[in-house]
Order: sequence, then C-alpha cells, then structure tokens
Amino acid sequence: MDRKVTIYDIAREAGVSTATVTRVVRKDPHVSEKTRQKVQRVIDAHAYTPSVSAQNLEGGRSRALAVVLPVVSNLYFNRLFDAAYWEAEKNGCSVRLFQTRENQAISPEVVSELLRCRMDGVLFAGSIWSTDRGDLNAALEKLGKYMPVATICPADVELDCICIQSDLINCARLPVRHLHTLGHRRIAFLGGSMHSKDVSRRGTGFLDQLRRLDLPDDPAYHVDAGYDMESGERAVLRMLSGLDRARWPSAIVTFNDLVALGVMKQLKKMGLSLPRDMAIIGCDNQFFCAYTDPALTSVDLHPEEMAQSAVRELLLARESSARSFAMVRDATLVIRESCGAHLGRRGFGQTEESRT
Repeated sequence: MDRKVTIYDIAREAGVSTATVTRVVRKDPHVSEKTRQKVQRVIDAHAYTPSVSAQNLEGGRSRALAVVLPVVSNLYFNRLFDAAYWEAEKNGCSVRLFQTRENQAISPEVVSELLRCRMDGVLFAGSIWSTDRGDLNAALEKLGKYMPVATICPADVELDCICIQSDLINCARLPVRHLHTLGHRRIAFLGGSMHSKDVSRRGTGFLDQLRRLDLPDDPAYHVDAGYDMESGERAVLRMLSGLDRARWPSAIVTFNDLVALGVMKQLKKMGLSLPRDMAIIGCDNQFFCAYTDPALTSVDLHPEEMAQSAVRELLLARESSARSFAMVRDATLVIRESCGAHLGRRGFGQTEESRT
C-alpha cells in the first residue's frame, strides 16, 4: 500500500473488527492466542503504528473528553489545560477544548455541542459560578444524564457533579499568617475585581485572617486592581499616593503573580528596596516566580494536580454510577525572597513614629 495504513486496513486484511485490532495493540488478555497471532502478523507486515485516536477505537468511536475554559492565554488556565491534555493522553483519550467568556454562564450552544459530539466526559473550570445563576445546575444536570461532569471550582460551591475544589479563602489566609510571623502589621491586598466572587472569596480569607491576628483593617489597603501587570502598577501607585508615608503598608498580598510583577516594578520606580522596604506575596506560583528580582513568594493552587485528578475521576466515573462528590485541594505557600523571610522577624508598624 502506498498510502498510510489505517486500523481499518489492518482489520479488513486480518478479518476482524477494529475493536479486536485495538485489543491486540493494547495486549488485552481476553483476545485468543490464535486471533492475536493472526492480527499481529498483519500489523508486522505493514509496520503499522496506531495513532492515539486509533488506539482509542472501541466499537468504532474514540474516547474523548471535553475541557471547557475561558481564554487559555491566561497562564493558570494554560497550565490546567496542558495537565488535563497529557493526563487524558496517558489514559488513551483525546481532549477537545471548548471556550467560554469570562464570568459568563454555560451557554445552551456549548451544552448542545457537547451532547452532539458524544463526549465521554466534560471538565469545567473558570468563573461560570462567579455569580448566582439558576441555570448552572440545570445545565450540569442535563449534561450529567449523558456523560460524567467534573468541575474545578472554589470550596464553597455546591454542584451536583464531581467537584475538585480549590481553597480560595485559605489561599489568602496563608500569606497574612506568614507575614505576621515576620513582624508585619500593615498588610494590603491588591488585585482582581469586586464584581468577581473569586476576589470576594480571597478578600474574605484576607480580612478574616486580619481579624484573627488582631491586625489593622485599613480600607485604603483594599484596592480593586484588575488581573495584569499594568493593573498592579496603577493600583499600588494609586494606593500609596493617597496615603501619608506613615500609613504605608509594609507588605502587599496580590490577587495573582501578574499583579505582583506590576506592583514590584512600580515600587522599584519609586526607589523602594524589596523586600526590605516592602514585602510582596503573589498567588498562582507561575513559572517566572523563581526568576523575578527578588524571587517572588507565591501561593500555589496546584492547577496541574487538580486537572489530573479531574480527568482520572471522569474516566473512573464512566465505569461506575458514582458521579457526584467533592474533594478539596489545599493551597501551599512557596516561600522565596520577596516576602523577606531571609531578613528574619522585624518590628514593623509598632508605632506611627517608627514608620516615618
């Protein structure tokens, strides 16, 4: 044959089904030795190498999972999708990406397309639960009648599906506790949008930890600042410009690492030494955190591990009836130079005079 040999060619020449060829390739012990040898001879004769989709063929259809995300240019979602893709491939599945707009519900068009494509499972992540929507559970319930459904969502979200939950409240508590042990009392939170529940969850954790540690809660330290580097630059400049130097915070916690980059750039423009004059902690633990100057302390939400767990649970759910449960993935604080831990505990904010 001049053209590339397909699984259908092997099956036709061996006189078996494509499913039998797949089982032989996978070394399925349930295939008889006589049939295995017959199929293997044809495979060897044509030096046939099955594609991933061919290995997935069972009854003429490949196994495929859907991943529904907002724009994957976001580094967090990019990491999540990559992990889901490779975990699915490792388990003999293909992955198809569906995109939604940030802060928008699951559209009827996406639901219809998922059903039309006969997906073997679907993973949702992003902000579809960031506002109260009565149609969310209805959409998930409709999909759940035909395929297992998994979500990567905050720990306080209750959905009737497989929920891999991230502790967004605790991810804001961790930096505050750490900074407090280093002697900081005036701690600011920058980033995000108050229209997003993800921000309010982190804000809840931040304020809750301030109260637990009896730290001052200055409204000037909570700035709605967006999600990117430019937002971080503008937010910290706006915050510090509106405060007397004596009221400046000694540490800043940011919504994500991109905001932290902008904050660090602006503070250096203003002549501050980091972390001696201002400690910084980000969130997401992106790849560049170890290469910033100073290296950025950050909270890791472990998107790769959550995506891998979600894919494994979806594949298991295809073989069982248990399709609704929740598991929480704890966040981890990754300590680097930007928080000032290497400087030891210091006496920040003991008196107003000490800050002048």
